[in-house]
Amino acid sequence: MGHPTMKVGLPDYDVQAEVELAWNAAPDVVAWVWGVIAEPVATHTSHACFDGHEVFCFLPAEGRPPAPQNQTMRPKVGDVMFFGAEPHRFAALAEDRLSGHQAALYELAFMYDEVDLRHFWEDGIVGSVVGRVTTGFEEFAKACRATLDEGRTRIEISRGTPEETS
Repeated sequence: MGHPTMKVGLPDYDVQAEVELAWNAAPDVVAWVWGVIAEPVATHTSHACFDGHEVFCFLPAEGRPPAPQNQTMRPKVGDVMFFGAEPHRFAALAEDRLSGHQAALYELAFMYDEVDLRHFWEDGIVGSVVGRVTTGFEEFAKACRATLDEGRTRIEISRGTPEETS
């Protein structure tokens, strides 16, 4: 048996995907996210405006997030990233719409096609690659793409089961 995975659902599209978590590459960040999803999270997505093909959602505020690990500004298609910043860290987050109307930023982002995050570098906002969608990606990406025209949708995130290893 391998490491536990994360399940992601877009119920309005009847889509389920499974994320292989980066336990070895970003252990502290993955453990933090794992703690947040001890109880399933049900919220809504937003679509990135400037990054490219990315759907994201805000997570409940659960303590102070760990320092970034496994950082990149050019994630790969299928990557899942976590962005976290405590209150008052970045002037760019002063507009609460950018942090989910919370004092801090806790965001999980799903890269369903090409994405470039370099514009965030100017403000010092960097994310951690915490996983990769491994099962159900095509259907998940199609549903994410549909949100460009149809707007936000419901998203459900929960703990998965240990992945099968050969």
